[in-house]
Amino acid sequence: MKRYRSYKEHLIERLKKPEQASAYLNAALEETFETKDPGIFQLAVRDVVEAHGGMAEIAAKVEVSRESFYRSLSKKGNPRFSTLITAIKACGLDIGFSPHHA
Repeated sequence: MKRYRSYKEHLIERLKKPEQASAYLNAALEETFETKDPGIFQLAVRDVVEAHGGMAEIAAKVEVSRESFYRSLSKKGNPRFSTLITAIKACGLDIGFSPHHA
């Protein structure tokens, strides 16, 4: 019998590709601005972190404790902006901005 992957498994596999991870984070950031819900972007960063080695590995790269990193990227977490940026960079992605076209 063929085993089907869960949505989360499929998502994590796709997010291993830098182009997919970048597009995912950009979409999450746009959705965050539209809904004014910062948790959307926060959970997207968590998904990308999981795809690029996991919470423990990325926490070590950004030099924060694994426990506080888990807490900050949880649904109820309140991460510092610098934590999100360093986590994204530790996943091998760059941050950039472009002009808004109406």
